[in-house]
Amino acid sequence: MPQAPPSPRKTAPEIGIAVVGLGMGRHHCGELAQVPGLKLAALCDVNAERLAAGEKDLGVKGHADYAELLADPKVDLVVLATPHDTHCPLAVQGLQAGKHVIVEKVMCLSVAEADEMIAARNKSGKMLSVYQNRRWDADFVGVRQVVESGLIGQPFQVESFVGGYGPQGGWRAEKAHGGGHFYDWGAHLFDQALLWGGARAKVEGVFAHTQYRVWNQTVESHAHAAIRFDNGLLWINELSGITRLGRPRWRVLGEQGSLEKGGFDANERIKVVTELAGSVAEAYVECAKPTWLSFYRNIAAHLLEGEQLAVQPEECRRAVAAICAAFRSAETGQVEPSEVP
Repeated sequence: MPQAPPSPRKTAPEIGIAVVGLGMGRHHCGELAQVPGLKLAALCDVNAERLAAGEKDLGVKGHADYAELLADPKVDLVVLATPHDTHCPLAVQGLQAGKHVIVEKVMCLSVAEADEMIAARNKSGKMLSVYQNRRWDADFVGVRQVVESGLIGQPFQVESFVGGYGPQGGWRAEKAHGGGHFYDWGAHLFDQALLWGGARAKVEGVFAHTQYRVWNQTVESHAHAAIRFDNGLLWINELSGITRLGRPRWRVLGEQGSLEKGGFDANERIKVVTELAGSVAEAYVECAKPTWLSFYRNIAAHLLEGEQLAVQPEECRRAVAAICAAFRSAETGQVEPSEVP
């Protein structure tokens, strides 16, 4: 009796991804290539040289025109690694075309833009997320774990610093494109503040100041913002391009003790000075070792298995509101409200 032909092998479902903008977009190509269920399907860039290089190196079709890319049936999701001022219009266009959308941080430049993007998400029924990869930084995760362990008691002040000496580069040096420290690195620091400090608290107000020294650019060269939460926590973000002598990446003051973490290095331990068994003790705590791949692993699990989305646009809207409050405060010299309905 002749044997029946073998059943065709079922292939695992894949999400076809297009990366738009091949500067920072190259990083996204490398990340998603390591995650099962995600497949690079297309590229897009207005720069012909970058696009040709991407096609050659990555072996996928390139599009110079975004609308043409959105018509590609192999593309299920677009990653927008483009200047900040383009995030809202390109994201809305992508969602209206029936594509899932991921935007690089910062989500957008205003609460109104965030609302427009979320409304387009709701109408399309597609996913919208923001690449807040530094939620998985070893320093952030490690410091947060130490604080939440209770080792230093109730925290009342968190100081978060990123800085060096040098101007902003490329479009990040242009205010019109949403450049500058608050919208660039600040997008991470404000997101971390609200993810941790604001998870169970509201922002009472933001007080900030900015400096436009040395580099003769239209964006701030030094920025400082203090976020006050209604649970009594004060969170200070400082970002600078005009500091030759830095400070610790983290300094946290608690009622029982304090901690310090010098930099981003996951191998550098967290220094803790606290009270243990009635005596003051100094300890060094190993950092956690998370990975940025967690972001794209979550995207795959969300779209293919229904796992909860890790980075929700509503969370990122809060960060945009806080950044905008910081800019207003720098202009008025007053504490500005941040929370918006």
